[in-house]
Amino acid sequence: MDKKILGNFIIYFPTLAYIAYHFVMKTDNSGIDWTSIVITVLIAMVSGAIGNRIKNKGEVE
Repeated sequence: MDKKILGNFIIYFPTLAYIAYHFVMKTDNSGIDWTSIVITVLIAMVSGAIGNRIKNKGEVE
């Protein structure tokens, strides 16, 4: 698999999967869940760092 495709998959899939899971499990008429926002941001930051490292592996920075 191409490094760029794998990197993009690792960047976007975990965040989208968590958002979809949270959307399905969300109770009706609930307000903003700040815990899920923080978790989403953390997942996005970690998966983004790992994905960028995979995409740029072997390249000079």
